Amino acid sequence: METIITAHPLRTITLQFDRSKVAPKSETVTLRYYHEAHNRTWKRLKHVQRSRKPIPKYRYRIESIERLYDLASYRFNRLKRMDTDNPVRETVYTQLKDLLNEMDDHLDELVPRLVRKTEQFIRYEDDRITQDEWMEKVAFPQFHELISKHRDGSVNILFFDLDLESFRHELDFVKKQETLYLDEMDTLINDFTELSYHMENLLEEAFEFDNKLLD
Repeated sequence: METIITAHPLRTITLQFDRSKVAPKSETVTLRYYHEAHNRTWKRLKHVQRSRKPIPKYRYRIESIERLYDLASYRFNRLKRMDTDNPVRETVYTQLKDLLNEMDDHLDELVPRLVRKTEQFIRYEDDRITQDEWMEKVAFPQFHELISKHRDGSVNILFFDLDLESFRHELDFVKKQETLYLDEMDTLINDFTELSYHMENLLEEAFEFDNKLLD
């Protein structure tokens, strides 16, 4: 028996072979799928890790805009209740206009980036489904077939089964990371969508009240 240890970036693959036996073509194909499954899983993990990293920054930017919206809403509601001869009306008017302009500047910076981030997220959701289908319909059926026909092959099925179990744990971990990424992005998108709805209403009301507020 010969033990082969492969240092893959996802995890170390340890398999054992009986070199007195000639590996059938089906075994060679299955082991190729096995390494491909590791490659795909590693790629998914790296993508999720890269994609999750900037999410807190987007969260912070949305919260900053939400703060401006709350302040602007407060100023606007106060302005609407003021008489035209109120001595602080001009100050409140100017503060509101500055807040609306600052909010608009933040949106100009955030929205294009968030749109790109959302498009990336949608593409990954589609790709994730494709990858899961490949694992379920192509890769794992091959692995199970190799186990069921182990007497015909050169690979030690006890080693393969043990290694496959470890791979399943890694795959489960990656899927948990994906779930966190999907949940975080869903929350981010939903929160910004809701905030955008409220901001749009505020801007429409402000324009109807005095269109110069949005100059």
